[in-house]
Amino acid sequence: MNIKYRAWGIGLGRTGTTSFCDALRILGYQNVVHNPTFEQLRYLDGASDNGCTIFYKYLDYKFPDSKFILLIRDLKSWLDSTEYIHGYTPPDRSEDLIIMRRMLMYGTPVFDREKFIDVYYSHHEEIRKYFRNRPGDLLEMNITAGDGWEKLCPFLDLPIPTQPFCFRNKRKDGITSGSSVIAKKIVQAKNIIF
Repeated sequence: MNIKYRAWGIGLGRTGTTSFCDALRILGYQNVVHNPTFEQLRYLDGASDNGCTIFYKYLDYKFPDSKFILLIRDLKSWLDSTEYIHGYTPPDRSEDLIIMRRMLMYGTPVFDREKFIDVYYSHHEEIRKYFRNRPGDLLEMNITAGDGWEKLCPFLDLPIPTQPFCFRNKRKDGITSGSSVIAKKIVQAKNIIF
């Protein structure tokens, strides 16, 4: 399948960013990275999470025919999920990339409910304002509420695949599943403690 546009998921972390990257791969995107470094961006056809979101204006300038997908999620479930990940896994002071990204996105490397609420609203407002005169370049998608191929494929001008949309990292028994290394470490720690 030939892709027509680069596709960038520019929602905050915990808004379906892993599922979005998986979807791009199913659609035929070859160079997709979840939470890429800045250096990786120039080689990619698609990406999402903070490593992409922080640099969406750069991506828009560098790749002017790109499509941008604002991944959204309702505030309460986003806060719960974000608190779960950030609250239990503060970055070690040696993890410069994680600290830098969290400081740029949220103004803090650890979970702070008030700051995260402010960022939730200001991020969405900033994105909508930036693309307000270019509605054909921005799609809002709520993967956690069930949005899938029916929204994404027409926006990217691609046919809907027969394979079901992949919804990743849904919480099961209070633990984030899927590719989350953090969740696995929490389970391991609980097993040691208890």
